[in-house]
Amino acid sequence: MKAGTLTAAITLAAGLALTACGSTTPGPGAGTGQPAAGAPASSAPPDKPVVAKVGDVLGDRPLFGVMLPERTKKAVDAIEKATDCRPELIKVFASVEDGISAKTLAEVPGTPLLSVEPWSTAGGEEQPDWRLARTIDGSWDEKYAAIARAVVAYQKPILVRFAHEMNGHWYPWGSTNGNRKGEYVKAWKHVVGLFRDMGATNALWVWSPNIIRGADSRTLKEFWPGEDYVDVVGLTGYGVRESDPTRTYKDTLELMYALTDKPIVLTEVGVQPGPEKRGWLKAFGPWLKSNPRIAGFIWNQVNRDGQWSFDDTDGNLAAFRSGLAKSGVAC
Repeated sequence: MKAGTLTAAITLAAGLALTACGSTTPGPGAGTGQPAAGAPASSAPPDKPVVAKVGDVLGDRPLFGVMLPERTKKAVDAIEKATDCRPELIKVFASVEDGISAKTLAEVPGTPLLSVEPWSTAGGEEQPDWRLARTIDGSWDEKYAAIARAVVAYQKPILVRFAHEMNGHWYPWGSTNGNRKGEYVKAWKHVVGLFRDMGATNALWVWSPNIIRGADSRTLKEFWPGEDYVDVVGLTGYGVRESDPTRTYKDTLELMYALTDKPIVLTEVGVQPGPEKRGWLKAFGPWLKSNPRIAGFIWNQVNRDGQWSFDDTDGNLAAFRSGLAKSGVAC
């Protein structure tokens, strides 16, 4: 179908959805993004649309979250038993190519943090079909729209992390793959605008770079889409031969504090095995409490390229648990 026809379809669908909800006023951010050309019409659920609010989702105490090999209640129960704290945030991944269903989201035993990745998971960092320009020009709008429909149908608040770690080179939306400076911001605005136009008012948008250690850019500003397009700031940062979290995050957090006042969620956390790990784990909770802008964290419990989890040994689990008890985290 031609882009113009599809654009008309989504505009008509958005108007019908608003009329069905008894309102002629667009929801938060509706229509503020770039035109969602190519996005097919969505059918709005009969209920009143859910409007996610940052304060309601994140609360006033940091949230504990995990990324697990299996997203089951049993697995979350085991984490709660081991740490005396139940994870609230659960990491979920979805490639734009493969999408995700509302049923999958509904089965998540907590609040999903959905990482939407514009790539083919079978490929690497060089994927011409997934250059940022292909998102900007609407080539993949039907795929994005399918994910947006699943988010709307989920009917509960959800955190959406789009194209994370954009300041690195290891994904096709990063500094390689023929991407040009400024395209990331355009792609971000295009996708957020598409979701908003489709009524995804239950989505909170998480802009999530990598810590500058290991990144290709020493600044974050060039990737910043602006206050109107971001609800929560994310950050990927793993402890690597560092004695405490301050050394891991300090330089990047200073850049973030200068950029925005948005709350921060550490969207991927872990510590490399080694002599520093236990001390880092023990210090994490007190460090978290001393940094009130950090509204939560998600620990990577999926072991790959080494044991980065907090429970790879009994001693490390005890250190993490001890620190967590001093963190002020909502359990």
